[in-house]
Amino acid sequence: MKLRVLIAAATALVLAGCGSVHPGAAAVVGDTTISMERADDVATVYCQLTLLSAGDSTPIDNADVRRQAVTDLVVSVVAREMAEEANVTVNPSSYEITPTQRKEIAQTFSDDEVDRVVEAINDSQRTYAIAELLGAREIDDPDAEAEQLRDQGVQQIQAEMARRDIQFNPRFGISGDGTQKAATGSLSVPVKAQESDQEGLPATQQCSA
Repeated sequence: MKLRVLIAAATALVLAGCGSVHPGAAAVVGDTTISMERADDVATVYCQLTLLSAGDSTPIDNADVRRQAVTDLVVSVVAREMAEEANVTVNPSSYEITPTQRKEIAQTFSDDEVDRVVEAINDSQRTYAIAELLGAREIDDPDAEAEQLRDQGVQQIQAEMARRDIQFNPRFGISGDGTQKAATGSLSVPVKAQESDQEGLPATQQCSA
């Protein structure tokens, strides 16, 4: 699988809830807390992948990137909990980056970034793998396409999220249907690496505000 395919795999589900959380948390899903640091890490990866995929001519809205990152993390938690409750086991080989793919990633990212990039991609691909297995439990058709199964699984995850106790940090300005409901001027993505690579680029093409 080429890097551009891995980048596409990192494009995430846009699902959300709303509410208030304690300081330092980006979101809370039941008893699981997603830290702001974790959300920032994933947002940085998403921004870098977006720049690689779309090219220099595509502006980057860092606030949107962070909203995407935190909603993906929430979806990942809900999907894993659903899989456990349904006794659905996902084979790691269906979503984990292979050694060859990791080498491709290492050609683009620095050594201290590779683990973070691989983790973000694995998390995203695992969510889709779970969705496909959940969908297969509902669609009794051996000839059903994988995309059809995933779509069915995504619908199940969406329905389950409406029943879960999910709270987002108000800074993200996310409403219950996943749309932006308020300005979020403090949601820039911190630059943790490759600052030299971004020197001279306009602000809309940098992974920071």
